[in-house]
Amino acid sequence: MAADSSKPLARLVWLDPYSGDTRERALREGDSISIGRSADNDIQLPEAHISRVHAIIACQEGGFTIDDVGSANGSFVNGNQIYGKHALNIGDEVHLFVSALKLLGADDMAEDAALLVSKVAGDRASLRIVRGPQAGQVFALLKDEMYVGRSMPNTNWEIALQDPTVSRPHAFMVREDARWKLFDLGSINGTAVNGEPIIGGKAKWLEDGDRITFGGTLAQFGIGFPNSADTEPTG
Repeated sequence: MAADSSKPLARLVWLDPYSGDTRERALREGDSISIGRSADNDIQLPEAHISRVHAIIACQEGGFTIDDVGSANGSFVNGNQIYGKHALNIGDEVHLFVSALKLLGADDMAEDAALLVSKVAGDRASLRIVRGPQAGQVFALLKDEMYVGRSMPNTNWEIALQDPTVSRPHAFMVREDARWKLFDLGSINGTAVNGEPIIGGKAKWLEDGDRITFGGTLAQFGIGFPNSADTEPTG
């Protein structure tokens, strides 16, 4: 008897980069699911460092593959960069810059999946946008050096802000001895921490909960990556 092609064989689970909510997509025999920044993908991840079409995850003859389709910043499976088509197994973690997905069995619990996915960035500091065009979006500070700047074609800031009041580049963040400090890079509209401007090329050490303004965008610095929208700050 032929297998039921409508029955899900696995699920992809990820955290929405804006809300932090858990999302999932069933994988059935014959599926080919595109993932990328563009809205016409099957799974849209609107992150500046994700390509318009970044990767394709497919299910064929009961097996799973991921194909990096020439993305600018690469695709990673369990921390290892892949090139072209690569096999996927149940339990594998797929990492596309700050966005992470988990391949689970069809009957695995979504709540457990959310915890597994969040571990990819859970020990990293983060910036949650509180006010501005990207309000609600969370950036994981995955590198020890992070540039902040206005989102423009062909720019490569780690934190790209879609705000015309933000300079290109605007600010620089660096991790030293498990702490983060912030520099303003001579931006036109300035950088401030808890209302205090950073001036004269001096650095400001950051503490958990600090509120940072980059031009007209307000962000909150956090130690650790929030697991859900319930942690969103107010004000």
